[in-house]
Amino acid sequence: MNFIQFITTRVFLRQLLIAIVITSAVVALVLSMLKWYTHHGESVVVPNLVGLNPSQIEQLETIDNFEVIVVDSVFDSRQPSGSVIIQDPVAGSNVKKHRKIYLTTVAVLPEQVSMPDLVDLTLRQASAALETYGLELGNVSYVPDIAANAVLAQFYRNREIAPGTMVLKGSVISLRVGQNAGNGRYQVPFLIGKTRAEAHSLIQENYLLVGEETFEENADPETARVYSQSPSFANGMMLNAGQSVNLVYRDPAVFDFDAYLELMTADTASVDQEDEF
Repeated sequence: MNFIQFITTRVFLRQLLIAIVITSAVVALVLSMLKWYTHHGESVVVPNLVGLNPSQIEQLETIDNFEVIVVDSVFDSRQPSGSVIIQDPVAGSNVKKHRKIYLTTVAVLPEQVSMPDLVDLTLRQASAALETYGLELGNVSYVPDIAANAVLAQFYRNREIAPGTMVLKGSVISLRVGQNAGNGRYQVPFLIGKTRAEAHSLIQENYLLVGEETFEENADPETARVYSQSPSFANGMMLNAGQSVNLVYRDPAVFDFDAYLELMTADTASVDQEDEF
């Protein structure tokens, strides 16, 4: 019997039919199990977890549909400790059941950083270094010294701090800076309309200190701009190194600083013209 005759026999055809039926059944069973395992065609909406703490998350009715994993924590003094500030996937996303939600929460304590060595740096370099390390520049005092504008010592909580000492991120570091004894008076900078960071930088560049700060209308320090300063700016208005400049801030979202600056410019020009006569 040759091959052609064999594949046309009833025995072969019966076995072939049985094999096809079994194969089809196995494939259908596997696809059905995959559909059940992967929840094909089923989806749930990701809840909004931002701002919630772990106990509040556990009380959500739909949280059993997800696996919640905390992957990171960052310190933010403006947010409650332990609360969620970032989630992935974002709220409102349609995902399959038992999808993992990755959370970033607010740390209970800020992380620690190593205190940099600021001695012999200029004040501007030291300020930039502190910002890089997540530290804040506090009081700057000036003493007569041949190393004018160079950092002579660094302090934390009124005590000198050595480089490499671990401190909490966000700590305030004060500096002692050298001053040329023969040139101890500096021009008061024009600060109106400047952001807080810009105002601080200009004050420090002129060897002055930031005095009392007032935020009107609950202005956010990150976006607020200077509305008034004391002493006010005037050509020839000089202060001794280390004297303070007080600042009042307003929210640029509710106050028109462009119009305010134009009005101030016009007033200044008017006064200059009167002086000429």
